[in-house]
Amino acid sequence: MNTSDLDNNMKEQCSEENTLKKISKRLYEKAMPVHVKKGGILIQKGERAQYAYYVVSGVMYVRSEFLDGSIYQFSVLKKGSVVSDIEVLSGTFINAATLVVAEDVYALKMPIKLFAEELKTNIDFLYYVSSQMASKMHSSSCERGQNLFKQGIQKVVIYLISSYERDEDENQIVRVRKTRPVIASEIGISVETLNRAIRLLKKQNQITIEKGKITINEKQFEGLINFAEQNALY
Repeated sequence: MNTSDLDNNMKEQCSEENTLKKISKRLYEKAMPVHVKKGGILIQKGERAQYAYYVVSGVMYVRSEFLDGSIYQFSVLKKGSVVSDIEVLSGTFINAATLVVAEDVYALKMPIKLFAEELKTNIDFLYYVSSQMASKMHSSSCERGQNLFKQGIQKVVIYLISSYERDEDENQIVRVRKTRPVIASEIGISVETLNRAIRLLKKQNQITIEKGKITINEKQFEGLINFAEQNALY
């Protein structure tokens, strides 16, 4: 089987519903399958958008990084999501956020120029992409408002999850090297609230303290994810 046949076979296998094919046969025919493993980055904030993507399966976190080193995670993209829609429709063609893979992602990528042309000429495709974008923006707006009222421990858990996903190494153990005042400042809580959350998480064996620093192993990370899911933090 040659490379072209392999690509076509993978495309059919990872796109059983073929939603993209139904609404834009031209894009589907030109699309190439992409696989990004957990912890990888699909696109990086600030870089020029070269491709648009249709997510076939998997989960990604949408994040923005700031000059002070803080990271804000404000949305999740799953199956059926379109990537680079905002960049194209706004006319900037610069990635507005970073997409970090939370669960292995299979996607179909297509040249950004072709994606833009299809938006201009295919009204069904334009409606689909616009609806997807509106849904993301609505969800993000609601979540931002809710996040302002999250309890301190919930904010700490989100921060620790982000730290683990960003810094996980081959040993699957992450050591948070920042001081507690810095962490509290980035999260937007007091040091006292942070310390209370750390004591509780340590008591529940969700984290370990080594020489005053927070460490998280793979099992503890899974526990933090379960906490986040149970409290609807994403």
